[in-house]
Amino acid sequence: MTFRFVHTADWQIGKPFRNFPSDLAGELAAARFASIAKIAEIARAQGAAHVLVAGDVFDSETLPNLTVRKALERLATEASITWLLLPGNHDPARLGGIWDRIQRLGVPANVVPLLTPEPYAVSQDAVILPAPLTSKNPGSDPTAWMDGCATPAGVARIGLAHGSIQGFGSDGESAVLIARDRAVTANLTYLALGDWHGLKRISDSTWYSGTPEPDRYPGNEPGSVVAVAIDGPRAIHVEPVASAHFRWAKVDNTLRAFADLEATCRDLIGSARTPSLLLVRLALSGSLSLAEHGQIEAWREALGARLAHLDLDTAALAARPVSSDLESLGGEGPLVEAARQLAALAADPANADRAAAERALIRLYGFAAEAAREAAT
Repeated sequence: MTFRFVHTADWQIGKPFRNFPSDLAGELAAARFASIAKIAEIARAQGAAHVLVAGDVFDSETLPNLTVRKALERLATEASITWLLLPGNHDPARLGGIWDRIQRLGVPANVVPLLTPEPYAVSQDAVILPAPLTSKNPGSDPTAWMDGCATPAGVARIGLAHGSIQGFGSDGESAVLIARDRAVTANLTYLALGDWHGLKRISDSTWYSGTPEPDRYPGNEPGSVVAVAIDGPRAIHVEPVASAHFRWAKVDNTLRAFADLEATCRDLIGSARTPSLLLVRLALSGSLSLAEHGQIEAWREALGARLAHLDLDTAALAARPVSSDLESLGGEGPLVEAARQLAALAADPANADRAAAERALIRLYGFAAEAAREAAT
């Protein structure tokens, strides 16, 4: 009989998003709660009654009880789904930690915290082998015990773990390293992993699901869950399914004229089904005239109003003064002379203060342009 489930991880409920405006931070935090209903919807569409969460259900051990209760309530509301929750490095299962509090608060009937490394039968055809973390740095591979774990013949063995596969991901940063061949050595039908926040296939039987709701500008592929169907100990089908409410994009663009910036805007808006749910980190390089530089702030405001958030980096965008820039300052006089001197300093590769001269030139031009507009009115 086919056993179907959804593999997800790294919910990090309670994440504060301190680097964003308070109203957006609240929306991003709320989206992490809302992802529970989205994952349940995906599971039902896939014919799955079980969801396996491979660690970091919660962002920290010190979350307020109200935050924890809200998460438990949302899990309980999805009564058709059994939620199997694994402690990760953000929410380890240690004495006096968050999972002890959850036990005291009351675990919903359809929620199963997997707090010990021992087999858990989810059906007559499948057993979960969980590797809960009991600290941020366990000092050894938490999946090693799976190699010697006996289960009934013919039953699918599903590993559930949180950490970095050796030779992949953040080996230099992660304190939890998992053997790349664990699915083979432990005779696992499938190894469901968390910790890497993007979707990643390690092998046919070993996957990172990534976080269902992105929480940073991606260098990987966040925003999915993995639907898995197992038909016997070896037959397996894996299907990534998009789950994100917000979309995050990281874009680098080299400009030669202001029209390039307008094209970037069209591309960003065109790529988003709902621009108001798109967060963008946009890094600009290349060069623009002083007049074009003066248009960036208005452009930033116009695009930022259409997006959920715009993080614009212009540090590598140079000023390229043209004759019309200086003419617009009045042709001659001390202001124009100061602009010429700053332009020369900014263009001199031997000048250690090139960047400061360029910033001063852009600011000088901005002040002068504003004064000219006021004089005209």
